[in-house]
Amino acid sequence: MSNTLISILTFAGMAIFGLLIFRPVFAQYVDAYQVRIRARKESNLTSAEQPRDSMILLSLSGLGQIALTSFPAVADQRTIVLLAEANYRTPQHLAIFTGIRAALAGTVLLIGLLAAASNPVNLLLTLPAAVLVWLVPNFFLSSRAAKRKQQILRELPIIIDLLIVCAQAGLGLLQGIDKIEKEVADSCPVLTTELKQLINDVKMFAKSAPMALREMGERCGSDELINLASALIAAESKGADMSYPLKQQADAMRDRLKRKKEEEAGKVPVKMVPVIMIFIMPLILAPMLGPAVVVIVSAIDPILKTLK
Repeated sequence: MSNTLISILTFAGMAIFGLLIFRPVFAQYVDAYQVRIRARKESNLTSAEQPRDSMILLSLSGLGQIALTSFPAVADQRTIVLLAEANYRTPQHLAIFTGIRAALAGTVLLIGLLAAASNPVNLLLTLPAAVLVWLVPNFFLSSRAAKRKQQILRELPIIIDLLIVCAQAGLGLLQGIDKIEKEVADSCPVLTTELKQLINDVKMFAKSAPMALREMGERCGSDELINLASALIAAESKGADMSYPLKQQADAMRDRLKRKKEEEAGKVPVKMVPVIMIFIMPLILAPMLGPAVVVIVSAIDPILKTLK
């Protein structure tokens, strides 16, 4: 192999290594200056996450559509509310979720029927197991919705503080929301997407900003957003300054977050008891009781041999 080829390969390897090392820096500047090779995709008018295109999800969606068409009652109101709170709000999300439940329940029924061929008693356990498996996805969905509510609760005081600044600067509620939505995309990603949908709802359906905020709270399942919207609606109907109810809601929310953290801190000693008993107490007791156990066994052993 010639020296020229070796030099070219070495240079190419070093260049690729350097690009991999400095990739985060380049990505930061590219994103900051919006230098893009491909055009940015048009943003949807809804804040809901769009399902990915894959054969598995398409198969589950088709199965869910069949289940929903055959048995419309499987789409109960509780499941629809949980899907909306977890940001799965399109009809395809409902079909995919129903397909997951139907696939799990069908698999359990099939296994139960195959097992019943050798032992008919297994058939009695199949239906309870299928019902249990049908309900299991709801626990994961509830966990997802609860995490999103906690994220909204953490981001909401920041949004309210910025709304207070905008209100004191003379901006209206919708103008303030539009300004904030463009500034806090990185620090408040969840509420940013919801605020985008709020702005679209106001522009497309000619709703008032407080009413759209109330609908956003109901959509997210957040009592804090609903209370904030109610306070803003009352202030708007009376023609009062909106900065005062915003300050009251921000103080109440921070007080609630503080009390919640204090409650979590108070539960830490109780949660540490099993850990201490399982992992720490044996390490403490073994050096203390080990020699005593050896002495006791040595003293008893001659007596036991005599009895034998």
